[in-house]
Amino acid sequence: MFDLIVISLVGILLLFAIYTSIRFLGKYPKRTIDDVTPFLRAAEPQELEALFDPAQETNFRLRMSPQEFSHWQRKRIHLMREYLLRMSHNALVLIEWGNIETSDNDQEPASERQLLGQELVKAATEFRLYSFLALAQIKLWLVLPAPFKFFMPSPSLPSLRNLFGIDALGSYQRVKSAASGLSLAYNNHYHNELIERL
Repeated sequence: MFDLIVISLVGILLLFAIYTSIRFLGKYPKRTIDDVTPFLRAAEPQELEALFDPAQETNFRLRMSPQEFSHWQRKRIHLMREYLLRMSHNALVLIEWGNIETSDNDQEPASERQLLGQELVKAATEFRLYSFLALAQIKLWLVLPAPFKFFMPSPSLPSLRNLFGIDALGSYQRVKSAASGLSLAYNNHYHNELIERL
């Protein structure tokens, strides 16, 4: 029995190591300003803000039967998941760009681009942490077995707006502001194109 447990643990560790190395080998080589905008996904933060609106959710919860509301809410949960996946992807792209900007540390003291890159990495990492937590909660809601759903009310999307002290919309706005500042260090063309995509 002990041998079986050890073999299973070693197998899991080996699979994790293979997965990690495949992810590392498939990583984008060096993300510069030219390689940011084409990889960003339309995030729709205004739509996300509407999903977080407690008044809208309460209004529909009162006007619909529990079954109708549950069906409507499940669609909204899937929509929120999609927006968070896009925004999380954008944050990852911006982290890669920010890391490249901060790694050019030939000059002492740090240049303006390096400082802006550090700010971008910090803001995008915070949003990635938020999105990881929120997506885990959403996944739990979506895979919850049907018997449990009959005993619990439908999940509330506004409850996801703040997780562990991180405000979703405020955090993403900080990401946009930091990306805006760093892109302005190049020129207006990059800035306008980047902000349109975020």
